[in-house]
Amino acid sequence: MQNTFQQISLYGRLLGASFYYEPSDSRIAGVLDFFRQPTWTEEWEIPLEEKACEKITALINQGLTQDLTEQYQNLFIGPNELVAPPWGSVYLDPECVIFGNSLLALRDFLKHHQIAFQAQQDEPEDHIGLMLMLAAYLAENRPHLLIEFLREHFLTWAYHFLEQLSKIENSDFYQALALLTIKTLQQWQVDLHINVPTVRFYR
Repeated sequence: MQNTFQQISLYGRLLGASFYYEPSDSRIAGVLDFFRQPTWTEEWEIPLEEKACEKITALINQGLTQDLTEQYQNLFIGPNELVAPPWGSVYLDPECVIFGNSLLALRDFLKHHQIAFQAQQDEPEDHIGLMLMLAAYLAENRPHLLIEFLREHFLTWAYHFLEQLSKIENSDFYQALALLTIKTLQQWQVDLHINVPTVRFYR
């Protein structure tokens, strides 16, 4: 169990930062350098099947030769409509809006447990990157809350979003990131014996 918490601390921060920060941000320079290492998969403690590993590494290698800033802009900022918006309530709310009911439930969870959240501007807290980094924070500081957070507030929609992201063409690095995150979350779910409730997706 302790090893799982350590993995969540490490990979929650690494993957979360990759989704949340622009590629030019100095806070993910080290992450991009990590993925540039030919041997990074040997250091990744989550087991990857050979085919999945080959696909992920090929996409990452190709992606790192492309304009990541442009891909990030198209996927997560706009100005065009986002194919796979990175906020949970877009998928869980009948109106498909940010700041929906699932976000309010997350905010209640944070408030109840007195967890202060540092989001940029007035951004919804249920951004995929922030949620991964929050999982890391809980693993480090409030491990007794981690299973509830993953089961009730994150894994309910994360796979659904990541599957959509993994299919968006011309975004190789983020496709790979989505596939790697799916494998990583699946391992956390197994290790922590989490049964995720079935929910309805509206998008």
